[in-house]
Amino acid sequence: MGKRIEDGELRRRAIAGLRDEVEAFGSGHPDSRLISDDGLLASVTPASPQRSLFNSAFYEYPEVLVAHLDELGETYDAEGIHAWTVWVPDEDRDTARLLADRGHALDAEPRAMALDLADLATEPPAPKGIEPRAGDAATSAELNDRAYGYGRGAFRAALAGETAIRWHAAYRGEEPVCCVGTIEVGDDCCVTGVATSPEHRGEGIASWLLHRVLAEAREAGTASASLQATKAGAPIYERLGFRDFGFIEMWELRK
Repeated sequence: MGKRIEDGELRRRAIAGLRDEVEAFGSGHPDSRLISDDGLLASVTPASPQRSLFNSAFYEYPEVLVAHLDELGETYDAEGIHAWTVWVPDEDRDTARLLADRGHALDAEPRAMALDLADLATEPPAPKGIEPRAGDAATSAELNDRAYGYGRGAFRAALAGETAIRWHAAYRGEEPVCCVGTIEVGDDCCVTGVATSPEHRGEGIASWLLHRVLAEAREAGTASASLQATKAGAPIYERLGFRDFGFIEMWELRK
């Protein structure tokens, strides 16, 4: 058995993976771009102006974010973007207060979760009639929009192109019913874009597909997996062995 990953490192990985997600969010459309400085990365996606998920900023150093906050606001305004957000770790209350004072509102509190893949739970039962296949960006984007009730101006607008995300899919016959996205971050597998079509929820498809993906990653030498979980998604990940390491707040400015 390899060396265990300490809790502090698992939490660090859960937060650090956000940077790579932001990079993907700002790379999936020809008109998208990234703003980058020392410890700061922000995605700019004019094709999805109402969705702050695709217009978001990740920072390592609060002072760098503060120095660029006006510039970020001006850029999003100039691009016609109506909602953008800043990812704030739960321990950084000063930045949360600053953003609140600048008109941002707390929009969501995803859980930062991570898993030493040595602790991956046993494989869930295989759903009847479901088979795994390689995924693609366009199909996975459509599944995410359907799963979360978004229109075409969301995932299909922002992430239908090629990014660092590798997509995995589950099919029933010729129908795509579930997808999981992964980004390789060192020896961590950052999980993103997990979605199941509404008519197939409750069948255990997402748990089964994600377990397959993580088992394959472990076999290839990946040491951990990390993700940001919604309230509804967290129990699924806990059953696979993921642990909760606090939350990441999304402080949104919407006009």
